[in-house]
Amino acid sequence: MRVSTSQIFSASLSQINSSLNEVVRLNQVNSSQKRINAPSDDPSGMARVVNLRSYDSALARYADTCSTADSYLSLADTQLAKASEKITSALEQVEQASTGTYTTTQMRQMSTELSGYLDALLSIANSKMGDDYVFGGDELGSSAFEAGLGVTVTGEDMAASDVASVTGEADTTIAVRFTSDGTVGADSLTYEYSIDGGETWTGGTLAASSSSLTIGDCQVTLASGASLIASDGEGGGSSFLVREAIFYTGGDKAMSVDISQGVAVDMTSVGSGIFGGVDPDTGQAFSGANLFENICECIAYMDQGDSDKVAEYLEKISAAQERLETGAAGVGSRETKIDAVNSSITQIRSVTSSSISGEEDADLTKVLVDLKQANYVYESVLSSTSNIMQMSLLDYL
Repeated sequence: MRVSTSQIFSASLSQINSSLNEVVRLNQVNSSQKRINAPSDDPSGMARVVNLRSYDSALARYADTCSTADSYLSLADTQLAKASEKITSALEQVEQASTGTYTTTQMRQMSTELSGYLDALLSIANSKMGDDYVFGGDELGSSAFEAGLGVTVTGEDMAASDVASVTGEADTTIAVRFTSDGTVGADSLTYEYSIDGGETWTGGTLAASSSSLTIGDCQVTLASGASLIASDGEGGGSSFLVREAIFYTGGDKAMSVDISQGVAVDMTSVGSGIFGGVDPDTGQAFSGANLFENICECIAYMDQGDSDKVAEYLEKISAAQERLETGAAGVGSRETKIDAVNSSITQIRSVTSSSISGEEDADLTKVLVDLKQANYVYESVLSSTSNIMQMSLLDYL
């Protein structure tokens, strides 16, 4: 069979390219230290690597979520511990004021100190992680609690439902009592109010066509049709206190996040279930041991110098403290849950990383041997091809 020069050239070029490609491939493997650099290197191996990397990426997202949620809960845990300390100090003040050995002026001074504890608790309840309120439920961007005005009914012949709303501002507790009988919206009613614990009173008249009392810088709107009775100054009749109230403005559900497949945890807390307060939609205090309402009402009675009423709030505020500490325990259990899940994720990611490495990493010792062999083959092909291409008919004569 006759072998032409073009055939020799074509075969030689094919061998050169083949051996050169192998050298290039092995150099790439040596450089990247990866056995699989393209799908063509190992299609099934590449598919396994892609799946493993996708799984690891999902785990990484869960790990990030765990870290974020843990930060929120850690802040809540720390702040609740501070809140409990503030409540303990507040209880000492309440206990002192309940002894009945202090004048109204002295008790008003104590109420100022108790108001300071209330402000500190309000600040804690509005704790933020970045721009998010950790006790605001799923309403992360809005404040959890806001200060406003509320009413405590003190007269036996008046119900909380007789007061529709309170707006405006009041620097201190205002005692209000009616001095005539009648029906709101039908009769003209006289009333008086005091801003100094009952030492002095200012009179006023509620017109028959009106249901709103103007008391200093605040307005109290009464329920139309409410029947009021003149106060006797001894607890009978219609009377109430206008005092500070704390309104819960957060969400009624906690912000829940997935920390693993099928495992979720509440990253934030519903503040009304821990601190209490007033529902702004209904104007009613949240049920249960309500920390903010109990402290606000206790301050109001301190301002009136009523030590007997103040004494009733020792047990109420203690119960509210227990409720807060129960909430703190719930936060702690969620932290523990996150720690356990995050530890599991870390271990799984380690195994996954090893699996990826085992699938795609190159055996460098073998690669170096193969590369040396490929270089030898390439040089041999170049040498033999060079010798063949130099031959002519003269070499056979």
